[in-house]
Amino acid sequence: MVLALAGSAYLMAVAIESPHRVWLGWVTLLPLFYAIRVYSRMRAMAAGAIWGACLFASTLTFATTKISPTFASFALLSLIPAAYGYFGAALTRHIGFSPYLLALVWIGAEFALAPLGLRHGLLAGTQGDSLAVRLLGSAAGYALVAFLVAYVNAALLSVLTSVHRRGESSRLVRRSGGPIRSYFSVEFPCDWLLFHRAALPRAPPV
Repeated sequence: MVLALAGSAYLMAVAIESPHRVWLGWVTLLPLFYAIRVYSRMRAMAAGAIWGACLFASTLTFATTKISPTFASFALLSLIPAAYGYFGAALTRHIGFSPYLLALVWIGAEFALAPLGLRHGLLAGTQGDSLAVRLLGSAAGYALVAFLVAYVNAALLSVLTSVHRRGESSRLVRRSGGPIRSYFSVEFPCDWLLFHRAALPRAPPV
């Protein structure tokens, strides 16, 4: 997972550097969102910190960006993604993995990363300076561009994980008069009526 986060951060730095690789911005957050989806809050926070630190290292060694090589930049790129990973995982544990809400929260991360000095922010900066980006940014702000990029990343992860889970076995539990609910192997159905019904006496066999 660390290698995936490091590779994602490197691709992010390359996308910010080159206006000809704008497509990278639409997939570079996949490992970070995966960590938010499957890890605990503390592990997702660590994943965010690793991703941010690797992004800072990539801007120093592999790509040329406007991110200044200072301790303040390193602290911002480590702490803000770490906080995003923590609160994103907490939100996911509470209501489920929501690409829309995670993209909204990312707008807050963009504002927190504003002192880095990137012209259009982090995610919008991966989309270059094309006419479409300028029109959308001038009309609704570059935060909307960042929201769209983050949303596509999270939605793509949802599609990929749902396709993968179709081949996995799941346990289906039906309650009388209620919908079918699916519990995967890592979940535990907290429905005490199931245990109550299992303890009811049965008639002798015919």
